[in-house]
Amino acid sequence: MPYVLGIDVGTCRTAAALCRQNGSTWGDAEAVQLGERTATAPTVVYFAADGTVVVGDAADRNAASDPANAARDFARRIGDEVPLMVGREVCTAETLTAVLITWAVNEVSTAEGEPPKHVVVTHPADWGNHRRRLLHRALRQTNLDNVTLLPEPVAISENHAAAEDVQPGDALGVYDLGASGLAVAVVRRSQVGTFDVLNSAESVDSNGGYSFDDVVFEYVRNQGGGIDPADPDAWPKLARLRQECVAAKEFLSASTEATVREILLTRAEFEEMIRTSVQAGIEELLRIIRPATDLKTVVVSGGSARIPLVSELVKAEVPSRTVIAPEPELACARGAAIVASRLAPAPQAAPAPVTSSDEAPPPPPRPHIEVTPLELPAPRKAMRALTGKPKLVGGVSALVLAAGVGLTFYMRSEDPPKPPAPGSSAVAPVNNSKPTPLSGPAVTPTATPSQPPPSSSSSSKKSSATKSSTATKTGEDGR
Repeated sequence: MPYVLGIDVGTCRTAAALCRQNGSTWGDAEAVQLGERTATAPTVVYFAADGTVVVGDAADRNAASDPANAARDFARRIGDEVPLMVGREVCTAETLTAVLITWAVNEVSTAEGEPPKHVVVTHPADWGNHRRRLLHRALRQTNLDNVTLLPEPVAISENHAAAEDVQPGDALGVYDLGASGLAVAVVRRSQVGTFDVLNSAESVDSNGGYSFDDVVFEYVRNQGGGIDPADPDAWPKLARLRQECVAAKEFLSASTEATVREILLTRAEFEEMIRTSVQAGIEELLRIIRPATDLKTVVVSGGSARIPLVSELVKAEVPSRTVIAPEPELACARGAAIVASRLAPAPQAAPAPVTSSDEAPPPPPRPHIEVTPLELPAPRKAMRALTGKPKLVGGVSALVLAAGVGLTFYMRSEDPPKPPAPGSSAVAPVNNSKPTPLSGPAVTPTATPSQPPPSSSSSSKKSSATKSSTATKTGEDGR
């Protein structure tokens, strides 16, 4: 199924989220599991002795025993002219970041069965064109071309706007507490629905997740005794102890106490140790958001935002306007995936599957239909019933006339007819015998145009002559 991908490369952990195609639209942002046990993966790149490059949890394990061949904290160093030395390799920060991003894209592509339609990668708000160009160039060298870079405060705001109503013109404050420190910003939603960064700042003091890990690590070492530096296994032991302290710190976000090598640490003790650093971050937030008099909400995000003291102090300073992002360590990646769904081409709905004739279901039975014949009206004229069209009457009349003339000549006798009386136009009978009745009507030839039409006196004479002739024939027949 087509999808778009959002990636947040943090100093300590890397997170990813995607939006899958849902018909003709994109679905909601979903977190992608990059780590072996958690959704996020360590931002660590390890160069193995055989020349392979290992990323994520496997790189973090190898770095514990061979730190010289591992690279950490490189994402924030893009643009630094001084390269990093990883084992015997000289690498730039943008190259290592591109390797990590490419690994994340490949992991998701393998799980989904296809590459993403578009990728959005977040970066700090204070990056300029130079740093963005460096990362784009490094990504193109790894064959990643469809990548868009997005400021982190914008991505966090997009994730917040997906769940809350943010109108055009509304201003939001962003409090992002990560591993390396605190990043605060003010953004405003534009009329077209995007977010513009109005002001931003990053803390220079150690008040992030790394500094909180150091506090717990020092507390456990002071309570349980140090590790002899002369011990050949000193470094692996210190690395394992620090991992246990990090796990204890994360456990205190949900519990009131934790134990590290039989040393008890309560949440109240931990919060008292980090209160000064957290309060300094709150003051930085207030300084950035103070000019925005129409600020609507302050969104708290980042992995260290799960510490209860952080949300407590922010809510105390910005009452009724503080919102803790759900799964704050994934808020930035989710927002990046949402923006990627807008930048990718509009998804097309999958065409309906074509069913072959063999697989097609049989057609439904044809319903029974009773047909009632129409009763045509009786014709009003005999000629109309014969021809069906009135314009053929003349032709039929001509046929009847021709048939009558033919019968007349066929049935005449051998005796020649008597000539008519002079001056008469009457027609004498054509046969001395009794005429045979015809089925057709009697036909009277019309007068020729050269003869004048008969007058009424002529008609009278014709009648008298006809009657005399008839009487004479009757007498002869009587004899």
